[in-house]
Amino acid sequence: MNQPSNQFVKKTILKLLRAIGSEKEIKKYIQRFSSAEQHFAVIKVGGSVVKDDLENLITSLIFLDQVGLKPVILHGAGPMLTEELESRAIDFSFIDGQRVTSNEVMNVAQKVFTETNKRIVDKLQDQGAKAIGITQSVFECTLGDPKLGLVGKINKVNISDINSAIDKDMIPVIAPLGYESSRALNINADLATIELVKAIKPYKVVFLSETGGIFNNENRLIETINLALEYDELMQEDWLHSGMRLKLKQIKTLLDFLPKSSSVSITQPINLPKELFTDSGSGTMVKHGFRIKNYKAADSSIKVDFKNIIEASFNKKLIPDFFDQNSKLNIFMSSCNRATIAISEDFLIPYMDKFGVLPDAKGEGLGAGLWSEMRKVYPKLFWRSRRNNSINSFYSSICDGCQKHSEWHVYWIGIEDYSLLKDCIEYAISKPKSVI
Repeated sequence: MNQPSNQFVKKTILKLLRAIGSEKEIKKYIQRFSSAEQHFAVIKVGGSVVKDDLENLITSLIFLDQVGLKPVILHGAGPMLTEELESRAIDFSFIDGQRVTSNEVMNVAQKVFTETNKRIVDKLQDQGAKAIGITQSVFECTLGDPKLGLVGKINKVNISDINSAIDKDMIPVIAPLGYESSRALNINADLATIELVKAIKPYKVVFLSETGGIFNNENRLIETINLALEYDELMQEDWLHSGMRLKLKQIKTLLDFLPKSSSVSITQPINLPKELFTDSGSGTMVKHGFRIKNYKAADSSIKVDFKNIIEASFNKKLIPDFFDQNSKLNIFMSSCNRATIAISEDFLIPYMDKFGVLPDAKGEGLGAGLWSEMRKVYPKLFWRSRRNNSINSFYSSICDGCQKHSEWHVYWIGIEDYSLLKDCIEYAISKPKSVI
C-alpha cells in the first residue's frame, strides 16, 4: 500500500469512528457479522451514488475492509447510461420503470456497466483494498418481456466466482449484466440484487441511495420497519410514493427467502458504518419482525419471561412482590420474548411501570415496535425514568411533556388536565422502586 493510501485509510478510520458508536458496539456487531456459515452482506449501490457520491462510498467500503468484513457489491449505472445515450442521440424509453433495451442501447449499456464496474474496483484498489470486478459469470438469463427488448429474466445465479473472491480476501464488485449463452442482456439492478440475495442468503442486505431511507408523511425518517406488524398498513398509505412502495414490496419478497436473523437497510454511503455498527443506526432498517402479545392476566411462565427481560435490561433485580403490588397489570411482550412493557391500571391514568429490551436485541427495532403497539391501546399514559437513563432522549422525542426532579424525570402523553397531571407526577415520584 502506498503512502497516500495509508493516509487515506487512517483518515477514513478516524472519521468514521468519530461518527459511529462506542468500541463496545463496534465489536459486538463485528462479532455478529463474522459468521463462517453466513455471508456478511450484499450491498446494492445505486447508479446515482456511483455518479455523485463515490468518495463517501469508497470511504465506507474501505472501513469495512479494514475491520475484516468483505461485502458483496452490486452496482447500478442508470444515470450514466442515460447520459451516454443522450450524448450519442440514441432514443430510449421506459415501461413500468424498466428501460426498453434495443440492440443499440444494449451495446452502450454493456460498455457503461463495464466501465462503472472498473471505476469502483480501481478506486478500492487505489486505497489498498483487494477488489475484483465480476461482469459476466453471475446471472444466467433468458429473454424476458419482448416489449422490453434485450432485458433478461434471471434463471440462475452462479456464486462460485463470488465465493472464490471472498475466500481470497477480496471484495467482489458485480455489474447488472445477464447472459443468455454469449449474448449480453440488460437486467434491473434491484431485481438482480433480490436474486443474488436469494442465492447468497447474507446476514445483512443494504441498499445505498441518495435519500438514505424511507420517510413518513411528515418527511421524518422511519428508522425501523417491522414487516409482521407494519407492512400491510404501510402499503395502504398515500404518502408512500410508488417508488418506495415498490422498494418495500421487493424487500418483503427478499426477506421471505432469508433466515429470520437477516435484515435489510436503506442508508446513504457515508452512514453505512453507523447503520451496521451501532444500535441507533442511520437509515431505515427492515426486518421480518415479530408480533406483540398482550397479557392482562399473565401466567407464571409469562411472569418469568418478563422478569428475565427486565433484569437483563436494567442489570438489576425485580422486587420479589412486583406482581402483588400491581393488581391491574397489562404486559406487552414481543413474540420472541426479548422486549416487554408493563402498564399499571391501578391509578386514574395508565402508568408505564417498566419498559425493557434485552441488551443483545438493541438496535433491532424491538423497542420501537413494542412501543407503537402499546400506544394503540393507551393514548394517555405517564411514566418515570431515572435522570441518567440512556433512553431519555427517546422519551423526550415522543412525550407531550416532562418534569425533571432530582432522581426522576416524569413524562406524559395525552394528559391535558393540569390538576390531574399534578396528581400523576406526585404518584410517579412517590412510587417505590421496582428494581433494586
